[in-house]
Amino acid sequence: MTPMFSKSASLIVAVATLALAPVLVPAASAQSRDERQQTQPQPRQPRVSPDEARRRGGEAVGGRPIDTRPRGDGDYSVLVERDGRVREVVVDGQTGRTRDSGSSNNQRRRPD
Repeated sequence: MTPMFSKSASLIVAVATLALAPVLVPAASAQSRDERQQTQPQPRQPRVSPDEARRRGGEAVGGRPIDTRPRGDGDYSVLVERDGRVREVVVDGQTGRTRDSGSSNNQRRRPD
């Protein structure tokens, strides 16, 4: 009796596996796709608001912020006026730290 039971159990398992295979494969590929999406680097989302970036940009140079624009890398570009000159200050969108724009010619005379 045991050999017969073992054959029928094997047959049931094989049929169930074949019946569920189309259902299990898409779920496995969807899970694999989700894992790939999680490992890809996500664009940095700013934690500092535009208003906060504007305030920090003005404080860094000791001037009056004129314009604030988001950059493609998640940072902010802040134009600050001081003593008739306009200077660009970059504010890190994650930490709020300021740095020069990297341009050696980042000061301009404001037109009268």
